[in-house]
Amino acid sequence: MTIELQGVLIFFHVLLFGYWLGADLGVFFCDSQLTRDDLSLDERLRVRRIRRKIDLAPRTCVPLILPLGFTMAVPWGSPLDGGWLVLIWILSIAWLVLLWSERLTADKPIGKTIHKIDRIAWYSVAVVTLGLGLYSLATGAPFAEVWISVKVLLYGFMVLSAVWITAAADRWPPIFAMVRAGGEQAVEGERLMKRNRINCGSAAGTLWAIVLLIAFVGATKPF
Repeated sequence: MTIELQGVLIFFHVLLFGYWLGADLGVFFCDSQLTRDDLSLDERLRVRRIRRKIDLAPRTCVPLILPLGFTMAVPWGSPLDGGWLVLIWILSIAWLVLLWSERLTADKPIGKTIHKIDRIAWYSVAVVTLGLGLYSLATGAPFAEVWISVKVLLYGFMVLSAVWITAAADRWPPIFAMVRAGGEQAVEGERLMKRNRINCGSAAGTLWAIVLLIAFVGATKPF
């Protein structure tokens, strides 16, 4: 029996998609507990800590699926092979390390600095992939296959939706502080919490739709 490399790459590609969407669903349901009036703030924060651990799975899949996709695209004529492909893997792994570091140092003094670098990295990936996808669609290079260009472009939009989610997540700590303060601040904090939950849900729904579209384009190659 012979196992081809492309088949192995496809297996890991599907595996990353599965862990990505599955873990994101767990994160979504954990977030839904944050607005429950029948739970104390400490109980809701306990759920949030669980949510942050589950979120490490998507944080692992997002940067790894990018170089894996470029590797799978080589047999389809992608010119980003050799040194370019090695560079993409190195940068993606560096991004992975940054994503984990941002989460693991959130409560440490260096956490704020890493948080800022993390945001710059997200925007940088979005700009590069959106630009590359648009350029390739307009010129037919570097990707001759239109579906590859579309996937790269959609990945950029997915990254922007992830930035939307992280921006909404940044609003949680001050809201929790308002609820803990009690009184009128707590009432306002509960209102803002429900509002931010809707914001987070909208961002998550957008991300899921884009990820599913990326998977559909990759599987059917309609262009």
